[in-house]
Amino acid sequence: MTGKAEVFAPARGVRVNTLLGVGLWALLWLGYNTGPGHYMWAPDFPQDTPHLINGVRAFLPMLAGWIALVLALLRPNRLLGLAGPLGLMVLYALVGLTTGLLYSPPGLSTEDQGYIIFDQSYWAINHLSITLVLLAMVTVDDPLPDLRNVLRLTWGISTLMTLGLLGAIPFLGASAIKPTEDMMGVRAYGHTPDVVMGMLLTRNTGFARYAAISALATLAGVLRKGSLWVRAISGIFFAVSMYALFLANGRTEFLAFLASVAVLVLGERWNRTVNILACVGGAALLALCGFYGKFFLYLTHTGRVDSTLTGRTVTWAEAWQELMHSPWIGLGFQGDRWYLSSAHLHNAFLHALLQSGFVGGLAMLAAIAYIWVYIIRYFFIRRPQDASLIPPEIPAIWLFATISSITESTFAYFSAMWLLSAPIVAYVLALDQRVRRATREAAWARVARALEVRRRRMIEAASPSTPNS
Repeated sequence: MTGKAEVFAPARGVRVNTLLGVGLWALLWLGYNTGPGHYMWAPDFPQDTPHLINGVRAFLPMLAGWIALVLALLRPNRLLGLAGPLGLMVLYALVGLTTGLLYSPPGLSTEDQGYIIFDQSYWAINHLSITLVLLAMVTVDDPLPDLRNVLRLTWGISTLMTLGLLGAIPFLGASAIKPTEDMMGVRAYGHTPDVVMGMLLTRNTGFARYAAISALATLAGVLRKGSLWVRAISGIFFAVSMYALFLANGRTEFLAFLASVAVLVLGERWNRTVNILACVGGAALLALCGFYGKFFLYLTHTGRVDSTLTGRTVTWAEAWQELMHSPWIGLGFQGDRWYLSSAHLHNAFLHALLQSGFVGGLAMLAAIAYIWVYIIRYFFIRRPQDASLIPPEIPAIWLFATISSITESTFAYFSAMWLLSAPIVAYVLALDQRVRRATREAAWARVARALEVRRRRMIEAASPSTPNS
Protein backbone atom coordinates (compact mmCIF):
# COMPACT_ATOMS: atom_id res chain seq x y z
CA MET A 1 0.00 0.00 0.00
CA THR A 2 1.40 3.39 -0.98
CA GLY A 3 1.46 6.52 1.12
CA LYS A 4 -1.73 8.40 1.72
CA ALA A 5 -2.24 10.39 -1.46
CA GLU A 6 -5.27 12.09 0.09
CA VAL A 7 -2.84 14.46 1.76
CA PHE A 8 -2.54 16.19 -1.59
CA ALA A 9 -6.20 16.29 -2.54
CA PRO A 10 -6.70 18.82 -5.35
CA ALA A 11 -8.37 22.11 -4.66
CA ARG A 12 -11.89 22.68 -5.92
CA GLY A 13 -12.55 24.88 -8.93
CA VAL A 14 -11.02 25.17 -12.38
CA ARG A 15 -7.28 25.75 -12.33
CA VAL A 16 -5.33 27.76 -14.85
CA ASN A 17 -3.21 24.74 -15.69
CA THR A 18 -6.38 22.76 -16.42
CA LEU A 19 -7.48 25.39 -18.93
CA LEU A 20 -4.03 25.43 -20.50
CA GLY A 21 -3.84 21.64 -20.70
CA VAL A 22 -7.31 21.20 -22.16
CA GLY A 23 -6.78 24.11 -24.55
CA LEU A 24 -3.44 22.85 -25.83
CA TRP A 25 -4.74 19.32 -26.24
CA ALA A 26 -7.75 20.63 -28.17
CA LEU A 27 -5.32 22.61 -30.34
CA LEU A 28 -3.47 19.39 -31.16
CA TRP A 29 -6.72 17.73 -32.16
CA LEU A 30 -7.66 20.67 -34.39
CA GLY A 31 -4.60 19.81 -36.47
CA TYR A 32 -5.67 16.21 -37.00
CA ASN A 33 -6.65 14.83 -40.44
CA THR A 34 -4.76 17.46 -42.39
CA GLY A 35 -1.18 17.95 -43.51
CA PRO A 36 1.26 19.89 -45.70
CA GLY A 37 -0.41 18.65 -48.88
CA HIS A 38 -3.16 21.22 -48.47
CA TYR A 39 -0.77 24.09 -49.15
CA MET A 40 2.29 22.48 -50.77
CA TRP A 41 0.58 20.52 -53.54
CA ALA A 42 -2.80 22.22 -53.79
CA PRO A 43 -2.76 24.46 -56.89
CA ASP A 44 -5.78 26.44 -55.70
CA PHE A 45 -4.41 27.27 -52.23
CA PRO A 46 -5.26 29.73 -50.66
CA GLN A 47 -8.18 30.63 -52.94
CA ASP A 48 -9.96 27.33 -52.27
CA THR A 49 -11.73 27.60 -48.90
CA PRO A 50 -11.39 23.93 -47.75
CA HIS A 51 -7.68 23.91 -48.61
CA LEU A 52 -7.23 27.24 -46.85
CA ILE A 53 -8.95 26.01 -43.68
CA ASN A 54 -7.08 22.71 -43.64
CA GLY A 55 -3.81 24.38 -44.56
CA VAL A 56 -4.12 26.69 -41.55
CA ARG A 57 -5.18 23.77 -39.32
CA ALA A 58 -2.04 21.91 -40.33
CA PHE A 59 0.08 24.32 -38.28
CA LEU A 60 -2.04 24.25 -35.10
CA PRO A 61 -0.14 21.32 -33.51
CA MET A 62 3.12 23.24 -34.02
CA LEU A 63 1.51 26.27 -32.36
CA ALA A 64 0.46 24.09 -29.41
CA GLY A 65 3.99 22.70 -29.16
CA TRP A 66 5.55 26.18 -29.22
CA ILE A 67 3.24 27.47 -26.47
CA ALA A 68 3.94 24.34 -24.41
CA LEU A 69 7.70 24.76 -24.84
CA VAL A 70 7.53 28.35 -23.59
CA LEU A 71 5.40 27.28 -20.60
CA ALA A 72 7.75 24.42 -19.74
CA LEU A 73 10.80 26.69 -19.84
CA LEU A 74 9.12 29.23 -17.57
CA ARG A 75 8.25 26.69 -14.89
CA PRO A 76 10.66 25.76 -12.07
CA ASN A 77 10.11 21.99 -12.50
CA ARG A 78 10.97 22.01 -16.21
CA LEU A 79 13.77 19.44 -15.87
CA LEU A 80 11.63 17.00 -13.91
CA GLY A 81 9.65 15.82 -16.93
CA LEU A 82 12.78 15.14 -19.00
CA ALA A 83 14.14 12.62 -16.50
CA GLY A 84 11.90 9.74 -17.61
CA PRO A 85 9.61 8.64 -20.45
CA LEU A 86 8.93 12.15 -21.73
CA GLY A 87 12.64 12.77 -22.11
CA LEU A 88 12.94 9.53 -24.10
CA MET A 89 10.06 10.63 -26.31
CA VAL A 90 11.74 13.98 -26.94
CA LEU A 91 14.91 12.13 -27.98
CA TYR A 92 12.90 9.97 -30.37
CA ALA A 93 11.37 12.96 -32.14
CA LEU A 94 14.63 14.93 -32.29
CA VAL A 95 16.55 12.01 -33.81
CA GLY A 96 13.82 11.51 -36.42
CA LEU A 97 13.78 15.23 -37.16
CA THR A 98 17.54 15.32 -37.62
CA THR A 99 17.48 12.27 -39.87
CA GLY A 100 14.80 13.81 -42.07
CA LEU A 101 17.00 16.84 -42.59
CA LEU A 102 20.07 14.76 -43.47
CA TYR A 103 18.64 11.99 -45.65
CA SER A 104 16.39 11.86 -48.70
CA PRO A 105 15.74 9.18 -51.33
CA PRO A 106 18.36 9.21 -54.10
CA GLY A 107 17.68 10.08 -57.72
CA LEU A 108 15.24 12.92 -57.05
CA SER A 109 15.31 16.50 -58.19
CA THR A 110 16.26 19.26 -55.78
CA GLU A 111 12.64 20.42 -55.65
CA ASP A 112 11.33 16.93 -54.83
CA GLN A 113 13.99 16.45 -52.16
CA GLY A 114 12.93 19.76 -50.64
CA TYR A 115 9.32 18.54 -50.50
CA ILE A 116 10.37 15.33 -48.76
CA ILE A 117 12.55 17.15 -46.22
CA PHE A 118 9.71 19.53 -45.42
CA ASP A 119 7.18 16.67 -45.15
CA GLN A 120 9.38 14.64 -42.82
CA SER A 121 10.24 17.67 -40.69
CA TYR A 122 6.57 18.60 -40.45
CA TRP A 123 5.52 15.22 -39.03
CA ALA A 124 8.50 15.04 -36.68
CA ILE A 125 7.68 18.45 -35.20
CA ASN A 126 4.01 17.49 -34.87
CA HIS A 127 4.96 14.36 -32.92
CA LEU A 128 7.34 16.42 -30.78
CA SER A 129 4.52 18.90 -30.11
CA ILE A 130 2.47 16.19 -28.40
CA THR A 131 5.36 15.44 -26.06
CA LEU A 132 5.96 19.13 -25.36
CA VAL A 133 2.32 19.63 -24.36
CA LEU A 134 2.55 16.68 -21.97
CA LEU A 135 5.81 18.05 -20.61
CA ALA A 136 4.24 21.46 -19.95
CA MET A 137 1.36 19.85 -18.06
CA VAL A 138 3.51 17.76 -15.69
CA THR A 139 5.91 20.55 -14.72
CA VAL A 140 3.57 21.97 -12.06
CA ASP A 141 2.83 20.90 -8.52
CA ASP A 142 0.21 18.14 -8.50
CA PRO A 143 -0.91 18.11 -12.16
CA LEU A 144 -3.24 15.12 -11.65
CA PRO A 145 -6.53 17.09 -11.63
CA ASP A 146 -5.48 18.92 -14.81
CA LEU A 147 -4.56 15.71 -16.58
CA ARG A 148 -7.77 14.02 -15.46
CA ASN A 149 -9.68 16.71 -17.33
CA VAL A 150 -7.49 16.20 -20.40
CA LEU A 151 -8.35 12.51 -20.24
CA ARG A 152 -12.05 13.33 -20.02
CA LEU A 153 -11.67 15.54 -23.10
CA THR A 154 -9.87 12.72 -24.90
CA TRP A 155 -12.48 10.08 -24.08
CA GLY A 156 -15.19 12.55 -25.08
CA ILE A 157 -13.54 13.13 -28.46
CA SER A 158 -13.44 9.39 -29.10
CA THR A 159 -17.17 9.17 -28.40
CA LEU A 160 -17.96 12.22 -30.54
CA MET A 161 -15.91 10.84 -33.43
CA THR A 162 -17.69 7.49 -33.11
CA LEU A 163 -21.12 9.09 -33.11
CA GLY A 164 -20.16 11.44 -35.95
CA LEU A 165 -18.84 8.70 -38.22
CA LEU A 166 -21.74 6.43 -37.38
CA GLY A 167 -24.28 9.17 -37.98
CA ALA A 168 -22.65 10.25 -41.25
CA ILE A 169 -23.04 6.85 -42.91
CA PRO A 170 -26.68 7.35 -44.01
CA PHE A 171 -25.78 10.68 -45.64
CA LEU A 172 -22.68 9.50 -47.51
CA GLY A 173 -24.39 7.04 -49.79
CA ALA A 174 -23.76 3.40 -50.57
CA SER A 175 -20.02 3.95 -50.99
CA ALA A 176 -19.66 4.59 -47.26
CA ILE A 177 -20.41 0.96 -46.46
CA LYS A 178 -19.03 -1.98 -48.36
CA PRO A 179 -19.37 -5.73 -47.76
CA THR A 180 -16.28 -7.40 -46.32
CA GLU A 181 -14.74 -10.31 -48.24
CA ASP A 182 -17.10 -13.28 -48.44
CA MET A 183 -18.98 -12.08 -45.37
CA MET A 184 -22.57 -11.24 -46.16
CA GLY A 185 -24.06 -9.13 -43.41
CA VAL A 186 -20.69 -8.09 -41.92
CA ARG A 187 -19.79 -4.65 -43.16
CA ALA A 188 -16.86 -2.32 -42.84
CA TYR A 189 -16.68 1.43 -43.01
CA GLY A 190 -14.89 2.15 -46.29
CA HIS A 191 -13.56 5.07 -48.28
CA THR A 192 -15.93 7.20 -50.31
CA PRO A 193 -14.80 8.63 -53.65
CA ASP A 194 -15.18 12.21 -52.45
CA VAL A 195 -13.83 14.07 -49.46
CA VAL A 196 -15.67 16.16 -46.89
CA MET A 197 -14.40 19.74 -46.57
CA GLY A 198 -11.11 18.67 -48.12
CA MET A 199 -10.51 15.91 -45.53
CA LEU A 200 -10.22 12.20 -46.24
CA LEU A 201 -12.60 9.91 -44.42
CA THR A 202 -11.39 7.24 -42.03
CA ARG A 203 -10.56 3.65 -42.85
CA ASN A 204 -12.50 0.94 -41.05
CA THR A 205 -9.57 0.39 -38.65
CA GLY A 206 -9.60 4.07 -37.68
CA PHE A 207 -13.34 3.92 -37.11
CA ALA A 208 -12.82 0.80 -34.98
CA ARG A 209 -10.21 2.54 -32.80
CA TYR A 210 -12.52 5.46 -32.04
CA ALA A 211 -15.34 3.04 -31.22
CA ALA A 212 -13.17 0.81 -29.03
CA ILE A 213 -11.76 3.70 -26.96
CA SER A 214 -15.26 5.11 -26.54
CA ALA A 215 -16.59 1.69 -25.50
CA LEU A 216 -13.81 1.16 -22.94
CA ALA A 217 -14.26 4.62 -21.42
CA THR A 218 -18.05 4.32 -21.19
CA LEU A 219 -17.87 0.74 -19.86
CA ALA A 220 -15.71 2.07 -17.03
CA GLY A 221 -18.47 4.63 -16.40
CA VAL A 222 -21.04 1.83 -16.18
CA LEU A 223 -18.94 -0.19 -13.72
CA ARG A 224 -17.88 2.79 -11.62
CA LYS A 225 -19.85 3.49 -8.45
CA GLY A 226 -21.86 6.68 -8.73
CA SER A 227 -25.11 8.22 -9.92
CA LEU A 228 -27.56 5.83 -11.54
CA TRP A 229 -28.29 8.38 -14.28
CA VAL A 230 -24.60 8.74 -15.13
CA ARG A 231 -24.23 4.98 -15.35
CA ALA A 232 -27.34 4.69 -17.49
CA ILE A 233 -26.11 7.33 -19.95
CA SER A 234 -22.71 5.64 -20.03
CA GLY A 235 -24.48 2.37 -20.82
CA ILE A 236 -26.26 3.93 -23.80
CA PHE A 237 -23.00 5.29 -25.22
CA PHE A 238 -21.35 1.93 -24.58
CA ALA A 239 -24.05 0.11 -26.57
CA VAL A 240 -23.74 2.55 -29.48
CA SER A 241 -19.95 2.29 -29.43
CA MET A 242 -20.14 -1.50 -29.47
CA TYR A 243 -22.41 -1.39 -32.51
CA ALA A 244 -19.93 0.91 -34.25
CA LEU A 245 -17.05 -1.41 -33.34
CA PHE A 246 -18.91 -4.38 -34.83
CA LEU A 247 -19.79 -2.42 -37.96
CA ALA A 248 -16.20 -1.28 -38.49
CA ASN A 249 -14.91 -4.88 -38.44
CA GLY A 250 -11.34 -3.98 -37.42
CA ARG A 251 -9.84 -7.35 -36.56
CA THR A 252 -6.86 -6.29 -34.46
CA GLU A 253 -9.00 -3.63 -32.79
CA PHE A 254 -11.65 -6.17 -31.81
CA LEU A 255 -9.11 -8.58 -30.32
CA ALA A 256 -7.35 -5.74 -28.50
CA PHE A 257 -10.73 -4.56 -27.21
CA LEU A 258 -11.56 -7.98 -25.76
CA ALA A 259 -8.22 -8.16 -23.94
CA SER A 260 -8.72 -4.63 -22.63
CA VAL A 261 -12.21 -5.43 -21.36
CA ALA A 262 -10.76 -8.35 -19.40
CA VAL A 263 -8.22 -6.03 -17.76
CA LEU A 264 -10.90 -3.44 -17.01
CA VAL A 265 -13.38 -5.89 -15.53
CA LEU A 266 -10.83 -7.83 -13.46
CA GLY A 267 -9.33 -4.58 -12.19
CA GLU A 268 -12.55 -3.70 -10.36
CA ARG A 269 -11.73 -5.25 -6.98
CA TRP A 270 -14.99 -4.38 -5.27
CA ASN A 271 -17.06 -6.61 -7.60
CA ARG A 272 -14.38 -8.77 -9.24
CA THR A 273 -15.96 -12.07 -8.19
CA VAL A 274 -19.33 -11.08 -9.62
CA ASN A 275 -17.69 -9.94 -12.86
CA ILE A 276 -15.75 -13.21 -13.23
CA LEU A 277 -18.87 -15.31 -12.63
CA ALA A 278 -20.83 -13.22 -15.12
CA CYS A 279 -18.08 -13.57 -17.76
CA VAL A 280 -17.82 -17.34 -17.27
CA GLY A 281 -21.58 -17.73 -17.51
CA GLY A 282 -21.77 -15.53 -20.57
CA ALA A 283 -18.93 -17.40 -22.27
CA ALA A 284 -20.70 -20.71 -21.66
CA LEU A 285 -23.97 -19.42 -23.11
CA LEU A 286 -22.16 -18.12 -26.20
CA ALA A 287 -20.56 -21.53 -26.71
CA LEU A 288 -23.98 -23.19 -26.60
CA CYS A 289 -25.24 -20.76 -29.23
CA GLY A 290 -22.38 -21.52 -31.61
CA PHE A 291 -21.07 -17.98 -31.32
CA TYR A 292 -17.34 -18.72 -31.50
CA GLY A 293 -17.41 -20.29 -34.96
CA LYS A 294 -19.25 -17.26 -36.32
CA PHE A 295 -16.90 -14.92 -34.50
CA PHE A 296 -13.88 -16.66 -36.04
CA LEU A 297 -15.43 -16.17 -39.46
CA TYR A 298 -16.11 -12.53 -38.57
CA LEU A 299 -12.48 -11.90 -37.64
CA THR A 300 -10.86 -13.79 -40.51
CA HIS A 301 -13.44 -12.77 -43.16
CA THR A 302 -12.77 -16.04 -45.00
CA GLY A 303 -12.60 -18.66 -42.25
CA ARG A 304 -8.84 -19.00 -42.79
CA VAL A 305 -5.99 -17.35 -40.90
CA ASP A 306 -3.85 -15.12 -43.12
CA SER A 307 -0.25 -15.74 -42.08
CA THR A 308 0.88 -12.55 -43.83
CA LEU A 309 -1.66 -10.40 -41.93
CA THR A 310 -2.96 -9.02 -45.23
CA GLY A 311 0.57 -8.47 -46.51
CA ARG A 312 1.93 -6.75 -43.44
CA THR A 313 4.69 -9.27 -42.79
CA VAL A 314 6.06 -8.69 -46.31
CA THR A 315 6.21 -4.96 -45.63
CA TRP A 316 7.89 -5.57 -42.27
CA ALA A 317 10.65 -7.59 -43.92
CA GLU A 318 11.17 -4.82 -46.48
CA ALA A 319 11.28 -2.19 -43.75
CA TRP A 320 13.91 -4.12 -41.80
CA GLN A 321 16.10 -4.32 -44.90
CA GLU A 322 15.76 -0.57 -45.48
CA LEU A 323 16.52 0.15 -41.83
CA MET A 324 19.88 -1.59 -42.21
CA HIS A 325 20.96 1.22 -44.57
CA SER A 326 20.76 3.64 -41.63
CA PRO A 327 20.35 1.52 -38.50
CA TRP A 328 21.39 4.05 -35.85
CA ILE A 329 19.33 7.11 -36.77
CA GLY A 330 16.77 5.61 -39.16
CA LEU A 331 15.20 7.17 -42.25
CA GLY A 332 13.20 10.01 -40.69
CA PHE A 333 9.50 10.47 -40.03
CA GLN A 334 7.17 9.16 -42.75
CA GLY A 335 10.14 7.10 -43.93
CA ASP A 336 7.82 4.26 -44.89
CA ARG A 337 6.06 6.54 -47.40
CA TRP A 338 9.29 7.49 -49.12
CA TYR A 339 11.49 4.41 -48.86
CA LEU A 340 9.12 1.41 -48.97
CA SER A 341 7.14 0.11 -51.91
CA SER A 342 4.04 -0.11 -49.67
CA ALA A 343 2.19 2.97 -48.47
CA HIS A 344 2.25 2.26 -44.74
CA LEU A 345 4.32 0.11 -42.39
CA HIS A 346 1.50 -0.92 -40.01
CA ASN A 347 3.65 -1.77 -36.98
CA ALA A 348 4.43 0.92 -34.42
CA PHE A 349 7.43 -0.86 -32.91
CA LEU A 350 9.20 -1.36 -36.23
CA HIS A 351 7.94 2.01 -37.46
CA ALA A 352 9.65 3.76 -34.54
CA LEU A 353 12.93 2.04 -35.39
CA LEU A 354 12.60 2.86 -39.09
CA GLN A 355 12.00 6.55 -38.40
CA SER A 356 14.61 7.16 -35.67
CA GLY A 357 16.88 4.13 -35.81
CA PHE A 358 18.09 2.23 -32.79
CA VAL A 359 19.05 5.46 -31.00
CA GLY A 360 15.67 7.14 -31.13
CA GLY A 361 13.45 4.13 -31.73
CA LEU A 362 14.66 2.18 -28.72
CA ALA A 363 14.21 5.33 -26.62
CA MET A 364 10.56 5.49 -27.67
CA LEU A 365 10.02 1.79 -27.01
CA ALA A 366 11.64 2.19 -23.59
CA ALA A 367 9.21 5.03 -22.82
CA ILE A 368 6.25 2.79 -23.68
CA ALA A 369 7.63 0.03 -21.46
CA TYR A 370 8.36 2.56 -18.69
CA ILE A 371 4.68 3.53 -18.57
CA TRP A 372 3.70 -0.13 -18.36
CA VAL A 373 5.91 -0.50 -15.27
CA TYR A 374 4.13 2.42 -13.60
CA ILE A 375 0.69 1.13 -14.57
CA ILE A 376 1.38 -2.34 -13.19
CA ARG A 377 2.84 -0.85 -10.01
CA TYR A 378 0.08 1.61 -9.15
CA PHE A 379 -3.00 0.07 -10.75
CA PHE A 380 -2.45 -3.55 -9.69
CA ILE A 381 0.34 -4.06 -7.13
CA ARG A 382 0.69 -0.95 -4.92
CA ARG A 383 -2.66 0.72 -5.42
CA PRO A 384 -3.15 4.11 -3.75
CA GLN A 385 -5.73 4.24 -0.98
CA ASP A 386 -7.71 6.80 -2.99
CA ALA A 387 -9.24 4.64 -5.75
CA SER A 388 -10.30 7.73 -7.71
CA LEU A 389 -6.63 8.24 -8.61
CA ILE A 390 -6.54 5.04 -10.68
CA PRO A 391 -9.38 5.08 -13.25
CA PRO A 392 -9.78 1.51 -14.56
CA GLU A 393 -9.99 2.66 -18.18
CA ILE A 394 -6.34 3.81 -18.13
CA PRO A 395 -4.69 0.35 -18.11
CA ALA A 396 -7.41 -0.95 -20.44
CA ILE A 397 -6.88 1.77 -23.04
CA TRP A 398 -3.08 1.56 -22.74
CA LEU A 399 -3.31 -2.19 -23.36
CA PHE A 400 -5.56 -1.54 -26.35
CA ALA A 401 -3.03 0.91 -27.78
CA THR A 402 -0.17 -1.53 -27.18
CA ILE A 403 -1.88 -4.46 -28.89
CA SER A 404 -3.07 -2.25 -31.76
CA SER A 405 0.54 -1.20 -32.28
CA ILE A 406 1.32 -4.68 -33.62
CA THR A 407 -0.62 -4.03 -36.84
CA GLU A 408 -0.90 -0.22 -36.80
CA SER A 409 1.59 2.62 -36.29
CA THR A 410 -0.24 4.26 -33.32
CA PHE A 411 2.46 5.88 -31.13
CA ALA A 412 5.15 6.04 -33.83
CA TYR A 413 3.81 9.17 -35.52
CA PHE A 414 1.20 11.94 -35.21
CA SER A 415 -1.96 9.84 -35.25
CA ALA A 416 -5.42 9.75 -33.74
CA MET A 417 -4.54 6.71 -31.64
CA TRP A 418 -1.53 8.48 -30.16
CA LEU A 419 -3.64 11.56 -29.40
CA LEU A 420 -6.15 9.26 -27.69
CA SER A 421 -3.56 7.47 -25.55
CA ALA A 422 -0.63 9.89 -25.02
CA PRO A 423 -2.28 11.74 -22.07
CA ILE A 424 -1.99 8.46 -20.15
CA VAL A 425 1.80 8.92 -20.20
CA ALA A 426 1.59 12.26 -18.39
CA TYR A 427 -1.13 11.06 -16.01
CA VAL A 428 0.84 8.00 -14.88
CA LEU A 429 3.97 10.13 -14.39
CA ALA A 430 1.98 12.64 -12.34
CA LEU A 431 0.51 9.79 -10.29
CA ASP A 432 4.02 8.54 -9.57
CA GLN A 433 5.06 12.04 -8.49
CA ARG A 434 2.09 12.34 -6.14
CA VAL A 435 2.61 8.92 -4.56
CA ARG A 436 6.33 9.54 -4.07
CA ARG A 437 5.62 12.94 -2.58
CA ALA A 438 2.98 11.50 -0.25
CA THR A 439 5.39 8.75 0.79
CA ARG A 440 8.12 11.30 1.53
CA GLU A 441 5.72 13.48 3.51
CA ALA A 442 4.55 10.48 5.52
CA ALA A 443 8.15 9.44 6.19
CA TRP A 444 9.12 12.95 7.32
CA ALA A 445 6.04 13.08 9.52
CA ARG A 446 7.06 9.81 11.20
CA VAL A 447 10.59 11.13 11.72
CA ALA A 448 9.23 14.38 13.16
CA ARG A 449 6.97 12.49 15.57
CA ALA A 450 9.84 10.24 16.65
CA LEU A 451 12.09 13.26 17.26
CA GLU A 452 9.36 14.97 19.22
CA VAL A 453 8.84 11.92 21.41
CA ARG A 454 12.58 11.66 21.99
CA ARG A 455 12.81 15.35 22.88
CA ARG A 456 10.03 15.05 25.43
CA ARG A 457 11.62 12.02 27.02
CA MET A 458 14.95 13.84 27.30
CA ILE A 459 13.23 16.81 28.94
CA GLU A 460 11.42 14.55 31.39
CA ALA A 461 14.66 12.73 32.24
CA ALA A 462 16.53 15.99 32.83
CA SER A 463 13.82 17.47 35.10
CA PRO A 464 14.51 17.17 38.92
CA SER A 465 12.14 14.94 40.80
CA THR A 466 9.63 16.63 43.10
CA PRO A 467 10.57 16.12 46.86
CA ASN A 468 8.05 14.51 49.19
CA SER A 469 6.36 16.93 51.57
